[in-house]
Amino acid sequence: MGSESYRHPLAALRAQLSLSASEYLTLLDRRHRELGYGAMATRREKVARWESGVCAPEPTAQLAIASLHGIAEQAVHELGWPDWLLLTFPDDRTALGAPWTREGTVASMAASRRGGSVDRRGFLIATGATLGGIVTQWSESFDQLPTAPTGRRTLTGDMVTRLEQRLDDLRHLDDVLGGGELRQIATAEFQLISSLADRAAYTSQTGRRLFTTVSEAARICGWQYFDAGRQAAAQKYFITALRASATAGDPEAGAHVLSFMAIQTYSVGNPQDAVGLVQAAQNQTGQRRTTARVRSMLHARAARALSKTPHGRNACTHELSLARETFARGAHDDDPPWIYWMTEGEIEMLAGSCALDLGDPRQALRFFEAARAAEYSADGYVRDNALYLTRAAEAHLALGEIEEACTAARQAFEQSSGVDSTRPSGAITDLRKRLKPHRSTPVVRDFLELTA
Repeated sequence: MGSESYRHPLAALRAQLSLSASEYLTLLDRRHRELGYGAMATRREKVARWESGVCAPEPTAQLAIASLHGIAEQAVHELGWPDWLLLTFPDDRTALGAPWTREGTVASMAASRRGGSVDRRGFLIATGATLGGIVTQWSESFDQLPTAPTGRRTLTGDMVTRLEQRLDDLRHLDDVLGGGELRQIATAEFQLISSLADRAAYTSQTGRRLFTTVSEAARICGWQYFDAGRQAAAQKYFITALRASATAGDPEAGAHVLSFMAIQTYSVGNPQDAVGLVQAAQNQTGQRRTTARVRSMLHARAARALSKTPHGRNACTHELSLARETFARGAHDDDPPWIYWMTEGEIEMLAGSCALDLGDPRQALRFFEAARAAEYSADGYVRDNALYLTRAAEAHLALGEIEEACTAARQAFEQSSGVDSTRPSGAITDLRKRLKPHRSTPVVRDFLELTA
């Protein structure tokens, strides 16, 4: 069924079983009859409509699907279509349902190791109440690490330091290269670090650092799978990262994970869920458990999520104000190494994106200009700069400034050519569609030819 990203659980399930739409319907019709529901139409267009979201299967068809895959009828009624289909993926059940203990974290790590590299599903595995439940369990599950782990190999603090340094290199390379070229390396790092956490011996103090490192390795994997449009694998890694932060007793690491889960959620899910994720991070870290720089990042992330909600304008403005105010307090010796990217320019870039989503393209352009005045580093953050350029192009286009839109779009295309990431390339594809009605304009025609 190709190497595309599967946007619906049923499409991913059929791919896993190597069944065409017609073959799947034949099996389903047989089970439908066996259950006493009678014959059902087996035109393959039926499956296409289900997988595109145009319609849901009839209740008896859903029960037949559930029976075919060993899912309880109660789950069909309680979870609804298509959420109950997620129960057909056993590694998802591990990530979502394992206990919030060290043992549950180890099981989730193993599930991520098994499924990440081949998981091409482009949908979230946890939304709404399920996602909220995960966050609640995280907030109640710190300090799970046993005091005397045993294993064949002893891990020292110096060894954990070297693992941390390797992840720092990955973070900075990702800013420039994108996730496509680094994903295999990041996955291998996660496999190494999580295997050590599972099997090595270490002191309690070293173990806490190690599980914080597991959390960061899983977060990097989640981010890179998100960057590739592999949403299910990304979210599974994020949940594993969240579990590892709880095992380590490190709410700051967990808050970092939640901020990236929020990006995924407001991008491809429900922005209100994303607001809840950031608020949980803010509540758990509080005023005394993290630095001003991290709190500034969380305020900015909350603003971005709020800008995508129907009535979030005032709250978004307030969070941006808090982000600027908190950032102005300056750096601190205790700032975690992963907060390096939080700068004045980054806040203004995020403010510009917020303004664009809130329907104020002129204000968005003012914020983008403020970011450049704050010496926003385009060279150090190639992928992000390409994305911001596409948003500047959107703002110009919304104002009817076709030539300026094409200039920004061309710059975005040139920047993104050196980055292996689906997000800027997808944004440029969208810009092409929006510019096509203006193809009679020479600058538009030139851009369309350049990017064809």
